[in-house]
Amino acid sequence: MNNILETVIKDSVGLIWKISKQFYGVDKQDLYQAGVLGVIKAFKNYKDDGDSKFSTYAYKYIYGEMYNLASSKSFKVSKDILTLAKQIEKGRNLLAQKIMHMPSNKELAMFLEIEEEKIEQALMCASTILSIDEESENTRSLKETIAYKEAISEDEKITLNDSFKTLNDLEQDIIKARYYEDLTQSETAKKLGITQVMVSRYESKSLEKMKEYMYM
Repeated sequence: MNNILETVIKDSVGLIWKISKQFYGVDKQDLYQAGVLGVIKAFKNYKDDGDSKFSTYAYKYIYGEMYNLASSKSFKVSKDILTLAKQIEKGRNLLAQKIMHMPSNKELAMFLEIEEEKIEQALMCASTILSIDEESENTRSLKETIAYKEAISEDEKITLNDSFKTLNDLEQDIIKARYYEDLTQSETAKKLGITQVMVSRYESKSLEKMKEYMYM
């Protein structure tokens, strides 16, 4: 590997990790390695014409390698991608009616005021995307993930712990009581000196905050 390519990979680390956050259920180190492969492929094909930055050009290569890795597994991606995919299809139909032909991704990007690379990304995974709210035999809900913490990977444990830290003291106490101590809502309310209604409300709010951190 020559020095220039090594420098390019080093400079692309931030972009690689940023893109990797869009995938859930795939080992982060595996995603990183796939991202590096994408950078290498982009580097070999990149022509510096002065119009496009390397990072912009490399984006689709990095995402493509991660997508290929993830598509061989049961995986989930950000809910934002699902929303964007729906927006793109709606925009495509509207624009087609105006210009009397099926718009290209470039035309669609200008019409929707969205970066073309994001459109390509959303279209790439639209056919296989799984919403974070959907459950399958191979995926756990957040409640199950918390309750069976010992059965998850080290990478998932780190993400779970980080999401737990986003909660305030009361929210943390409730989640600890409900999922680490396996107390009922009534038992949790009694232990913390609050009402069961408050436990229910804060529990739902806390799980949503944790899920947003972990899966978005």
